[in-house]
Amino acid sequence: MKLLTLARDLQRRKAREKHGRFVAEGVRTVETLLASAVPVTGVLVTASLRADDRGLAVLQMAEARRIPVVEVTDAELASAADTDTPQGVLAVASIPSADLAAPAGDARYLVLDALQDPGNVGTVVRTAAALGVTATIALPGTVDFWNAKVVRGSMGALFHHPVSSRSWEAFASFAARHGVSLVAADTDGERLDTLDRDRLPRRLALVVGNEGAGLSPHLAAAVERRVTIPMAPGVESLNVAVATGILLFQLRGAAPAGG
Repeated sequence: MKLLTLARDLQRRKAREKHGRFVAEGVRTVETLLASAVPVTGVLVTASLRADDRGLAVLQMAEARRIPVVEVTDAELASAADTDTPQGVLAVASIPSADLAAPAGDARYLVLDALQDPGNVGTVVRTAAALGVTATIALPGTVDFWNAKVVRGSMGALFHHPVSSRSWEAFASFAARHGVSLVAADTDGERLDTLDRDRLPRRLALVVGNEGAGLSPHLAAAVERRVTIPMAPGVESLNVAVATGILLFQLRGAAPAGG
């Protein structure tokens, strides 16, 4: 299959799952991808990419890795891109393994329950990577990690931070086998600022639900602890990405998270 045809096809989630590949768009995202260990199938570029030093540097990075570079017209690139301005470059790469490794010691997981906004999911993945989360898991109903908007929003975090899409049953089994405690945000939960971090579980999963619907019933029944972010009067809630950052920071444990 030609690279342009493949890139167009990868706009669909089913095609990404079938081919095991995704698309990265824009100079910064492709730069970060090329600097990572993720295998890259090929790069589509337009003539405009050669007009500045940064664009030339992207081409040099691809050539140094012996990655095929195909020049296309602006219209052809736009037909394969999710954004209105893909900045003259788009790369096709292999989706990293989605296997969840058994934790070797302390661990912190982030579990996304039906989060549907790609920008929020990209941001929480970036935040999880920054705060040393072991892996981020998407449960059914959550937008695909390899959606082009999620890839951009993660600012390269997806290229090194482990992510995995799992059924609830599969993650529940994993958590039970490895002693992972489930914690969720709840307005009636313990105040986050009063938690004793030294007494937090060594292995913990923060479950984040859909802003409108909240946690799925089976998850609400399974969480072992609930916490709340204390807020000033008159403010009922926070954007899910902002709230997730606060929660992950406070729940990071006495020692740096890792697996």
